Amino acid sequence: MNEHLPNRNDKLFKEEINPTFGAWLKNPANKFFLYSEGYKEAGKKLWEFCIENNFYANTLIYPLVFNYRQFIELRIKELMIMGYKYVDDNKDFADEHSLLKLWCIYRNEILVNIETIDEEILDNVERVIKQFNTEDPKSMCFRYPVSRGPHRKEHINRETIDLNNFKNVIDRLIYFFDWQWDMISHYQELKDEMIADMYREYW
Repeated sequence: MNEHLPNRNDKLFKEEINPTFGAWLKNPANKFFLYSEGYKEAGKKLWEFCIENNFYANTLIYPLVFNYRQFIELRIKELMIMGYKYVDDNKDFADEHSLLKLWCIYRNEILVNIETIDEEILDNVERVIKQFNTEDPKSMCFRYPVSRGPHRKEHINRETIDLNNFKNVIDRLIYFFDWQWDMISHYQELKDEMIADMYREYW
């Protein structure tokens, strides 16, 4: 039997026996943050590898862009959860893959009730999100080369992409969403402290 082929004893998913080679899936930390940070870091590592090894850029570009898109989608959904909680609205994030639709919900339903931010900043964020959404409206274009049948079409319309420009712009978007995460987290902590103080004083 060829040792390079799967054999009858192979088990793909096994419990960790050595922390050096294991990962904790049931980590009690914020799940959305772990997922979004994981995709963000994977995108960063792929970009760094492509810059150092340009030969692989033509294949790694697909998971690279997908990872960053997945980060943005998860981060907006996480901000929606955090925002709804902060404003005491018993809503959940939308089961939606459109970055633009998710962003518009966050901007117009949640952010407007939490913080006043320069409209030019928000418009610029929305402009970049709209560009990403145009390129990949349903998070499929960088996962599959063609659309669903029966009449398949190529998913990606452009011929090339400037990796450095993509990374520079995506980093600005990441900075904005990290800022939003920190902002809502801080406000929630202040709110929790205020409520705790009220309980201590009156009960």
